[in-house]
Amino acid sequence: MLILNKKDLEELLTMKEVIEALEKGFREVKEGRSVVPVRFRLEIKEWEGEFLFMPAYLSGLKQGGTKMVSVFPKNPSIGKPTIYATYLLNDPSSGELLALLEGATLTGLRTGGASGLATRYLAREDAKTLGVIGTGYQAFFQVRAIQAVRSIEEVWAYDIDPERLKEFCKKVSPFAKTHPASNPSEVVRQSDILITSTTSSHPVFSGRDLKPGTHLNAIGAFRPNMRETDDETILRSKIIVDTFEGCLREAGDLLIPMAEGKLRRESIYGDLGDLVTGKKRGRESREEITLFKSVGFAMEDVVVAHYAYEKAIREGRGQRIEMMEVKQ
Repeated sequence: MLILNKKDLEELLTMKEVIEALEKGFREVKEGRSVVPVRFRLEIKEWEGEFLFMPAYLSGLKQGGTKMVSVFPKNPSIGKPTIYATYLLNDPSSGELLALLEGATLTGLRTGGASGLATRYLAREDAKTLGVIGTGYQAFFQVRAIQAVRSIEEVWAYDIDPERLKEFCKKVSPFAKTHPASNPSEVVRQSDILITSTTSSHPVFSGRDLKPGTHLNAIGAFRPNMRETDDETILRSKIIVDTFEGCLREAGDLLIPMAEGKLRRESIYGDLGDLVTGKKRGRESREEITLFKSVGFAMEDVVVAHYAYEKAIREGRGQRIEMMEVKQ
């Protein structure tokens, strides 16, 4: 079995490689060569935490595996991270465990990559200014993914934590001119492409501030009671989801206005697989506002994990261990 840690993944994979792997995966799903259940949650009430299990099998690509994630919000009070994640990559023909991958970096790469893929189909070709609301762990992956598909010259950013915003701008500054903003509206009004990457339970900006032609990647809210976008944004946008099944079960950005009768399921334009396979067109005019809503999808993990594993084998990266003796 091969072990790939954070450093291995960061050095092995470029965002362009991640995006290409994801495009193949979305095609496999859309053309019916996959089994990808909605993630399973196991609540740990006494510790106010939960375990998430995300299995996936792609028959056409012969890839299979499971991501395991734990979310324990009280962990920082005892000096531990809120989230732990690990990926188990298997050989689907035998069940053999091929690799164990550090899951937080894998998640950052594939979530960023999915936004990059959506942006390639939905953002204006001449988009130059990127806005970011919420500058936590995922935000840097998002920036690098967008830069893989568009020539970004400036990044405007806002976070409720000034120190976190400062660190983010410092990290991004080698790649683009950065502007720390004093409020979300300032970011939105400047943006050709906008990313929301927060865990907010209420909208983080006003849809009235969106310029015509803006593309938005809303990637933070992943529960039915969470939302980053307001009704104005939803009603002004052509909406594309990562998957209908996941978003109609978990995306508060859509479920809340649907429950209030402000959005119909039929008003959601399509999913990312529709764009990848050419069943539906992406951006159709310079003026339209497009919104990519994602809650995460286990297919994304397995295709990126498998690509990392194969590249690591070719380049001699990672650490090999034997879990059990194999008798001939």
